[in-house]
Amino acid sequence: NSKHFQNINITVDLPTPPTPDGPHNDNYACKSHKSNATKKITPSATLAFITDKFNTSKTLNHFTHSDLHNDTLTSLALESSTRYASDAPLSLLDGVPVSIKSNVSFPPFPASASSKMLQSYIPPFSADVVTSLKSAGALLVGQTNMDESSSSSPPQLSPGGSSGGSASSVAWRSSFASIGSDTGGSVRLPASHTNTTGFKPTYGSISRFGLIPYASSLDTIGLIAPTPSDCKILFDVLRGRSSNDPTSIDSPSTPLPPLEWSKVSVCLPSAYSVEEMPPSVLHHWNKTAELLSSLGANVEVIFGDDVMSSSIARSSLAAYYVIACAEASSNLSKYDGVRYGSRVRDETVNYDEEYSATRSSFFGPEVLRRIECGNAVLSKEGTHYLKANILRNDLRDSYDAALSSHEFLLLPTTLSPPFSLSSPSSMPSQDEMMANDLMTVGSSLAGLPSISVPVTEPDGEDFWVG
Repeated sequence: NSKHFQNINITVDLPTPPTPDGPHNDNYACKSHKSNATKKITPSATLAFITDKFNTSKTLNHFTHSDLHNDTLTSLALESSTRYASDAPLSLLDGVPVSIKSNVSFPPFPASASSKMLQSYIPPFSADVVTSLKSAGALLVGQTNMDESSSSSPPQLSPGGSSGGSASSVAWRSSFASIGSDTGGSVRLPASHTNTTGFKPTYGSISRFGLIPYASSLDTIGLIAPTPSDCKILFDVLRGRSSNDPTSIDSPSTPLPPLEWSKVSVCLPSAYSVEEMPPSVLHHWNKTAELLSSLGANVEVIFGDDVMSSSIARSSLAAYYVIACAEASSNLSKYDGVRYGSRVRDETVNYDEEYSATRSSFFGPEVLRRIECGNAVLSKEGTHYLKANILRNDLRDSYDAALSSHEFLLLPTTLSPPFSLSSPSSMPSQDEMMANDLMTVGSSLAGLPSISVPVTEPDGEDFWVG
């Protein structure tokens, strides 16, 4: 059964303060969500706990802006406490501290996407997800960091991206849940690296209104929380059609029936058993399959080209980067310093030179690299983009075939552990970081839901696997 966020017992058995070895050893989230001490806790006390966690982790750069010391947030927590005292909470999220990724419109904070280009842009409206969270009584505690301003997770490990700040804030309990965005794994990969749960819902099931677009046919609002049950609570509040987003779909919340493992069929596609997979990740993939089988699930490995060929699986990565970069170059073209964004002003040069100087100065190197890639694939008479979408349709057909006889596909979230920020030599190459998306881009291209859940920590390793 889903456990309420409000059932977190923060007055007894508090976790040990985070150490340089990481905050997860106490397994606090899993234990605390089993507590049934609702009446012993108030949202005001929860907010005080979150504020303390925030103050002790400031150097980790999880947040770009925080509302934790704002009197308005304190008043909202008191109002939530009053509702609980009267047994009239607005929802299961009432009084729950939630953080928001910095590419989601959340005034009065800048919707900067952690980019210098938008560092001064204050959106004149709230994203649909922000409006829904406020209506549900959630306490919105601040904006989280993302790729262009790096975020870290002890022991000086990168949580990945682009929703790394969101995942780190949940891992360190400076928020109990976070709203991120996922294009090809941007919620799921950081969740895997921080021992949290990251959920990318079906494309269109949560309104994207107020989300700064990257690749419009792939972007989704993503959710990060300690457990899958918590993600479901968030999802039930946010799901559904919105008049602000024409790509949104009806997504009614339905009660989950009791789980009967004997009726669950799980598929392990051999196409994703690639030679680049480290032994530790392969080990936990197998151990997770064995666990599901021991619970009574029917676990089947599918081989060969009948359902999902290895060539299509590998080609999905190329198709993803062609489509994502092409759409990103189009979406980012409006940031020219005139219509949107910061501007380099130089009256001695013409518009084209000023435009080039503006984008070169205020976009980071990775953004510029993807814009150049997108411009290149679109300049070839659209053939690359067209071929990538043909591959996308083939991949979607493969997923449909696999899921016609199975409820789930089971895959590792990532091929590698997080790299150390204190050791530049451990940083993977650009190609290695792109290859790391192999496990996550398939469901994004197919528009399917996907969730990364933590599994047992590997023996002798100092990283987590999802």
